[in-house]
Amino acid sequence: PLNQNPSEDETSDEKKVSAPPMSGNSMKSIANPGSKGFDTELSRLCDVDALLMLGHCMRGLAILGRGDNVESIFARVAIMPLIRSKVSMGRLDEGGSRGECAGLFSLLDEMATAIQQTYGPVLSLAEDMFFVGANDTVDVDLLTAGVWVPIATALMADTAIKMAIFSPGIASILQANYVALDTFLAELASRLLGRSESGTPSSDADTDDDFLQKPVLSEERIEQAQDRIYSHPKTAEFSKRWNLPIYYQLRFGESCTRLNKAVDQTKHEGWIAQVFSGADDRAQELKKKLGFELTLFLELYDILTDLWRPDVILRPLTNRFLRGAVQLVGRSTSFISESMDGKIKFGGDPSEVQPNSEPGNGESVSDQPAFPTRAPYSWGESEDDVAAVAWELMILESAIRHDYVDTVCASMQGDQAMPEEIAELKSLISDVLSEASDQIYPIVDKAWNEVIVRLLTAKCVAPLSAVKGVAVMYRMTNRPPPTQPSSFVGTIFRALKEFTQSFTNRTPQNIGSKWKQQIVVTVSDKYAAAVDELLTTVQRTEVALKNRKARRIAAGGMSDGEKLKLQLYLDFKFFSQTVREVGVDPGTVIGVSRLKDLTAEGEALFQKQQNRI
Repeated sequence: PLNQNPSEDETSDEKKVSAPPMSGNSMKSIANPGSKGFDTELSRLCDVDALLMLGHCMRGLAILGRGDNVESIFARVAIMPLIRSKVSMGRLDEGGSRGECAGLFSLLDEMATAIQQTYGPVLSLAEDMFFVGANDTVDVDLLTAGVWVPIATALMADTAIKMAIFSPGIASILQANYVALDTFLAELASRLLGRSESGTPSSDADTDDDFLQKPVLSEERIEQAQDRIYSHPKTAEFSKRWNLPIYYQLRFGESCTRLNKAVDQTKHEGWIAQVFSGADDRAQELKKKLGFELTLFLELYDILTDLWRPDVILRPLTNRFLRGAVQLVGRSTSFISESMDGKIKFGGDPSEVQPNSEPGNGESVSDQPAFPTRAPYSWGESEDDVAAVAWELMILESAIRHDYVDTVCASMQGDQAMPEEIAELKSLISDVLSEASDQIYPIVDKAWNEVIVRLLTAKCVAPLSAVKGVAVMYRMTNRPPPTQPSSFVGTIFRALKEFTQSFTNRTPQNIGSKWKQQIVVTVSDKYAAAVDELLTTVQRTEVALKNRKARRIAAGGMSDGEKLKLQLYLDFKFFSQTVREVGVDPGTVIGVSRLKDLTAEGEALFQKQQNRI
C-alpha cells in the first residue's frame, strides 16, 4: 500500500542515489575562482560520488535548451582560471631567450596534463552522456566549447603573447610554435578523453556501479570528438592567425640565398669549386648513396631535401614547398643550359681583374676577391666538362624521381597511414615533381647529341686536312708504291676513342650510341668528300702527264696516280678498321660506303700487287 513505510532495502537504494549536497561554502568557493578552495571544490566534483549530481545538472540544463550555459560556465569557472594561472610571457620564454617561445611546448603539455587530471572525468562523462551520432550536433560539448575555445581565446587575446606565437619574425621560431600548437590540437581529444596507462577509463569512475555508468569511449568516439574541434569556427579563426605565406617566403629565400652563392662561386672558380655548405658526413652520404661528384649538385640536392626537414616543413605549405623545389631545379637547369651555350661565362669579369692588384701596391688584402679569377671562358667548349655535368644532371633526375619522392612522402605521411594512402600520396608527389625532372633530360640530350657531337666532330675532322698532302708524296717524287696507310688516318678518331674510354661508365643509358654514330657519319662524309676532290684533281693531272711513261716504268710499272689511288685504298682500309674500333658498324655509314666506291681502283691495284707477291 502507498501508506506503508518503505522497506529497509528501498531506503538503502534511496541512499545510494542520493548525492551529497554541496555546502554554502563550497558554492562560494566555486563562484569565486580566486579563492583558496576553488581547486579543491572543483576537484571534489570529479569524485565518483559527485559525478552523478553534476551529470543531472548538465542533463537538466540541456533539456531546457541551455547546453551553451553549461559550456560557458565550465569554460569560465574551470578552464579560464587554470589558463590564467599558467600562461604568461615569462612561462612562454622559459628555457630560452626573450621571444623564442622555448617554453611553449612544455606549457601546452602542462596545461593538457592539468586539465586531464582535474577535469578528465567530467569531460568523459559529458562526451558519453550527450553523444547522439557521428553526424549530429551535441547538446553539450565541453571538450570543444569548454576547453579548446578558452585556450584559443587566451592565446589570441593577449597582444604580447599573440605576437610572440604567431608573428615572431624568425622562421625557425614560427615553425616550432606552429608544430607545438598543431600537435597539441591534434592530440587534445585523445589526451583528455583517452584511457590512462593502466587501461581504465580516464574518468576514474569507481566502485558504485549501481548508480554511475563508467564512461568508456572508443577510439572512434574520440576521433569524432576531435573532428568537432577541427570543425569549430574558433579553430578556423585560430588557423588564420598564422602568417604561413611569410614563413614560406623566409624559408624559400634562405634556399635561394644558398643556391645563388653556390652558383656565383661556381661561375668564378669553375666546376671544381667546393661550394657545399653542409657537413662533411652529409656530403659523403650523398656521394655514396646517389653518386654526385660536383659539389654544386651536392649543394642543390641538400637544399631540396632541407625543405622537408621536420624543423622546416609545415603541412599546410606542402604545395608551396613542392612548387619551390621545382623552381629551384628550374633555376639550376637554366644556369647550366645558358652557361653551356656560352651565354653565361665562367671565370672573372675582365673589369674585376686588375694588373696591379697585389698587396703592397696600394690595395689591402681585404680588397682582393674572395676566390680566384681567370679570363672568361665557356665550359661548353670542353667535351669533358659537358659530359661530366650531363652525368650529374642524370643523377639529379633519377634522385628526384625516386629518392626525393620518398623523402617528401616520409615527411608527409602519418605514422598510421595505410598502404593505399601511401601509394596515392607517392603518386601525387611524383606527378608534381615530374615537372622538375622533365626539365633535366632535354639538357642532357642536347649536351650529348649536339654539343659533344659538335666538339668531337671538329677534333676528328681536323686531321682530314692531310688528305691533300697524299698527292704531294707521289707527284714526280719517284717514290715506290705504298705498303702502309698514311699516319694521319690513325689520328682521325683518336679524340673520340680517348673520350669514350674516359666516359664509358658515365654515359647515360637512354643516350645510347646515337651521338657516336653522328660523329662517325659526319667525319666519314667529309673524308669521302676530300678523297673525291683529290681523285678529281689527280685525274686531271694524269691526263696532262699521260705521255710520261718513263716515270711509270722507273717506279715499278705504276704511275703517280696509281700510287696515289693505292695509298687512298690503304688509308680507307685502315679507316674502316678504326670506325669499327670506336663501336660503329662501317656498313651502316654511308660515307664509308662511298669511300669504298671511290677507292675501288686502288683496291684492284692492291690485289694485283698481292698476286705478284
